[in-house]
Amino acid sequence: MFYQRLLGLCEKRNVRVTNVIAELGLSSGNLSKWKSGAVPKADTIKALADYFNVSIDYLMGSTAHNADELDGVEFALFGEIQTMTDAEKQDILDYIRFKKVQRKP
Repeated sequence: MFYQRLLGLCEKRNVRVTNVIAELGLSSGNLSKWKSGAVPKADTIKALADYFNVSIDYLMGSTAHNADELDGVEFALFGEIQTMTDAEKQDILDYIRFKKVQRKP
């Protein structure tokens, strides 16, 4: 999960993962370990999270969304949804879609 998330962040920023590793002074040998599922050391995780301006949880795949990218209302909604049942989430999704249809001319 970590390696895939790292690749996704690189793609989003339009940078090569090898360039990021070099810029942070990390060994390129780490890439093959990470690709095989190894987890980086804590200081490496922190450096990468800081580089991409994401949370460690997001980088490690513990959360599906980077909370830093959400505005105040989105962040509040994201937090509330985390504790809801799937049925409740579906109700909210249906309501959002209903509101979007209402707003169209």
